[in-house]
Amino acid sequence: MRLTDPQVDTIAASFQAARREARVLHSFPGHLPETLSDGYRVQERTIALDGRPIVGWKVAMIRPDLRAALGSDRICGPIFSGPVHHLPLGGTATVSIHAGGFAAIEAEFVAVFARDLAPDVDGFTTEAIADALSGLHAGAEIASSPLPTLNDIGPLAVLCDQGNNSGAVVGPSLANWHAAALGDLTSKVFIDGVAVGEGSAAALPGGPLGALKFLAENLAGRGRRLKAGDIVLTGMTTGAHNVVPGSKGRICFSDVAECDLAVVAFGPTAA
Repeated sequence: MRLTDPQVDTIAASFQAARREARVLHSFPGHLPETLSDGYRVQERTIALDGRPIVGWKVAMIRPDLRAALGSDRICGPIFSGPVHHLPLGGTATVSIHAGGFAAIEAEFVAVFARDLAPDVDGFTTEAIADALSGLHAGAEIASSPLPTLNDIGPLAVLCDQGNNSGAVVGPSLANWHAAALGDLTSKVFIDGVAVGEGSAAALPGGPLGALKFLAENLAGRGRRLKAGDIVLTGMTTGAHNVVPGSKGRICFSDVAECDLAVVAFGPTAA
């Protein structure tokens, strides 16, 4: 059943209030959407209520067993201005999570756009997308939500809380990324000095460019577009690694780019 406008408003306002007040939600606030279309309706309402500029987007895979029913293999969500850390030479970023809620660090390849992306006669081609980029970077998503069970509930819930995004780290640019085999673009994550996951861009169907093509088409259907300066988290490559305030993370890419992450708790913000 399609969500009513008041139901959409309730979900979006509840997540926004919990984030603003740094308050834990103990259950999904309202009626869970049954379709991706309704999930994106909630997301659009969340964007309107938040009010901050969007500086980029995150892309995430849908679990294989849910893809046929939902009609997609990926979802996306906004990245708002504020909790984005640029570390072009590496170094340390202090990243904030929702204490008591869901919180994880995910190593991701981050695309940065040099110019606005518009479709050509063949739609959004990977060649045109690659040409619009200033580079592909080592990076991380700070995945966090006031609702501890958000990921367990599934992608329809994740859509409703800005894609479970609470920030991003954009690390050093990766040289010659376009010419490299996907399996050679490697990534590792350490939490408190312990290796907890490793992978590569091959974990993403079509690689980072495949994620960007999905995103461009999704946004076009919503009357939006990718713009110069936008960053895009293209999807986790090593899994989601749970953290708490005080955790120390490190991400390493292709053995040449590293960033450290010091995890702290969000505090309440002004309305």
